[in-house]
Amino acid sequence: MSENVMDQIAGELKNSGSQWFPEMGETRGVRIVGHTPKTDHYIYDLVADFANGSERLAAKLYRASKCGQAGARTLAAAETAHLQSVWNVASEKKLAGVPRPIGDFSSIGAVISCKLTGIPLQSIIMKAALLPGYEGLGLLQGAATASGKWLRSFQRMTARPPQPLDTDGLQAELEKLCHSCRGEGLDDISIRKILSGTRAILDHARKPLTNSAVLNDFTPLNVVVMEQGVGFNDFARMEEDGSTYTDPATFLACVEALEKYPFCNRRITTEVQENFLDAYAATDQEREILRVMKMKVLLSMFAAGRTVKESAVRKKVMWANVMKKFIQAAADRSLPSAA
Repeated sequence: MSENVMDQIAGELKNSGSQWFPEMGETRGVRIVGHTPKTDHYIYDLVADFANGSERLAAKLYRASKCGQAGARTLAAAETAHLQSVWNVASEKKLAGVPRPIGDFSSIGAVISCKLTGIPLQSIIMKAALLPGYEGLGLLQGAATASGKWLRSFQRMTARPPQPLDTDGLQAELEKLCHSCRGEGLDDISIRKILSGTRAILDHARKPLTNSAVLNDFTPLNVVVMEQGVGFNDFARMEEDGSTYTDPATFLACVEALEKYPFCNRRITTEVQENFLDAYAATDQEREILRVMKMKVLLSMFAAGRTVKESAVRKKVMWANVMKKFIQAAADRSLPSAA
């Protein structure tokens, strides 16, 4: 089924290619050069050949088998709208790293855009952890800095009216997550440390905060490091208005969570976080709130558990033990006021 849809997409792109890239001349053809299967969609790599060169494109095709044809169209329509909205603002504000949308293919459950060429930031972090001397090249530090600058620019260009921080609601969420993690083995001492530490920080955070669009997936795996700067290309979970803390906290938590791998040096993950925060120009208050929000993301990871078959009990236990020790260490480092 997906092959038939992709043939249809390739045909339509061939017919309309010169409309999107008039400077490239006549469209000679559109080739499908690879694909990556995901849980609920496929990512296809395409090359559009023109008289004056070629362009790389990406096609995200939602799986109707997972959500039904109507569901696939709804998801594609929402993502297309988000991408178009961000592209319009990014073009006006001169923010690079946002893929250009190509047409509207949501009626067949697809999203088409220009392809951002680069490698995931997470791959660079892993190389720095595994390859002696790689960290000293400065690529990791530059990528982390570019990520912080890009996210701050994105939030500024999508800024919404200030909203007060719901400290009581946030603390209640943390308490609920801690309760869930207790069932996975998180001890009462760590829970008390986390909740008292977060409460101490939140009691001093009463100022209104500027909301913005929230990507909800700003992770090292989704940040594309290009020749010039970084980019982001997955707007499926984007919200038009939400807390500015969500994306930086998610990024910081995902970087710190890489420490669960024995070969990933904490010095490296700490450096990435500091470079990111410095470039993000986080104020002292923002850094404090991000400590709380980062802990919330880490607890969410722990509470969600590792997705494996029910028969793989040993893997689930190992995952819980690793995450329990990791959460305890993160609480000790991030929430010293709770001691």
